[in-house]
Amino acid sequence: MPKKHSLHGGKTPVGSKYKESYATRKVLCGRVVDFAFTSGDNFQLEQWFIALGWRDYFTINAPYYVELVKEFYSNMVNVSDDCDSLEIKNKVNKTMIKFDDKLLGKILGVPVVGSKFIETKKWPEDPELVLEDCLRVFYPNENIFGGMAKLTNLLGAEHRLLHHITATHILLTSGGHEKMSYQDLYNMWHAVTAKAMNLPHLIMKNMLRATSKVDGALPYGMVITKIIFHFGIIVGNEVASSVDVGDIYNASSLERMGWKRVYKSGKGNIWLPKEGGRRKRRIEGAGLEDQGEAQRVTPTPAPQQQASNSNSQSLESILDELKKLTIKMDNLRGEFLDLFNDQQGRTRTIKKKMITKVLIEAADISSSESEEEEEEGGGGGGEKVQP
Repeated sequence: MPKKHSLHGGKTPVGSKYKESYATRKVLCGRVVDFAFTSGDNFQLEQWFIALGWRDYFTINAPYYVELVKEFYSNMVNVSDDCDSLEIKNKVNKTMIKFDDKLLGKILGVPVVGSKFIETKKWPEDPELVLEDCLRVFYPNENIFGGMAKLTNLLGAEHRLLHHITATHILLTSGGHEKMSYQDLYNMWHAVTAKAMNLPHLIMKNMLRATSKVDGALPYGMVITKIIFHFGIIVGNEVASSVDVGDIYNASSLERMGWKRVYKSGKGNIWLPKEGGRRKRRIEGAGLEDQGEAQRVTPTPAPQQQASNSNSQSLESILDELKKLTIKMDNLRGEFLDLFNDQQGRTRTIKKKMITKVLIEAADISSSESEEEEEEGGGGGGEKVQP
């Protein structure tokens, strides 16, 4: 009987470039941040990432190769003797490569300085970093305590988007985004306070963690493309995959998270929750306070002033309505693009299945014809011709 390979690791089958256990594992390519959108809606995300030297990393939009990613993880090993540093040795497409955090930082164009802490289930033991103080940055209206559930639906729109970005760029995971881990909180706190983090080290550490798991997703598809291109590795005949419209963080992303964009005179675009919950009640309460301020008695202006103010207010009202209509059109456009992208994805899947089926049937027909020809040839050679 042939020897069975274990699900975790195992040997690489003959003719395959990676271990059997990697065949069914999902590849996470990463996401792209649309900074034109974030800046246009007065978010500070771009400024935060510029301060850390990470902005260009969040705009990487490269093709990625699923089979090559699986080979990359299947052959990866840490060869560093220093427990505080990492050096990855790998073999991809018959080419041996080796890199540390300094080289990876050069490839990605990010600094190689700052914290190397990585831990999802506990808070770092740092006397200068108080857990409750960090929680207050993101949950200013909540009852803060160390063991509280860090629910992301209680975050503001910008912090909610920041959580998604850090969870899909820094320590990529295939799970949901309903709660923050301690590592998510730690990363987000560094982002908003501009405290340095060694991003290349964190990426390498997370890569090695992925190889130690029995299953689970394989992260950093586009980062791996940058690495193999740096070493001049030839991809071969594999067809490249690329990010979809839904993989770009923009207005549609926040809408899918349950937010809606509205325009307010003097404030510009603001994001509000679409439905219920404690956050909505707080906003409604704040609105009542604003109304109370507006209903206070004010001196009656003179007739000319009233006419002038009335014309000015009418013009402002028209402009406000036009801006609201523009936002509604943008929202409808985003929803249409999401539907179109979903349909395109289904169509591509069906095409791939049909092509695979046709190729298999063609191979079966070719094999059958070859067998028939061999049988006919063999039969003809065995007959004797009577004189």
